[in-house]
Amino acid sequence: MDVGRVAFQKKLNEVFYLEPNNLGVGFLTNFYKRIVAHFKIAPFIIIIPFSFIFAGMVYLLLGYLLVKLVSLLQYGF
Repeated sequence: MDVGRVAFQKKLNEVFYLEPNNLGVGFLTNFYKRIVAHFKIAPFIIIIPFSFIFAGMVYLLLGYLLVKLVSLLQYGF
C-alpha cells in the first residue's frame, strides 16, 4: 500500500506545482498580473456587469439578427 501512496503523493505534487506566469514581455506580464489580481479577489463583481454590458451592446448593434440567431441555435440543438 505504501507504493501506491507514494505514487499518488508524487502525482499530487506534480499537479500542484505551478510555474510563475511569464508572458515573455515585461509589459504584458505586469498587465496580466494586475488584471488577474482583481479576478482572484471578486470575479463575479467584474464578470457579471461586463457580460450584461457586452450582451446589451451586441443587441443594440445586431438587434433582430441576434434574436433570430439565438432562436436558430435554441431550436437547432
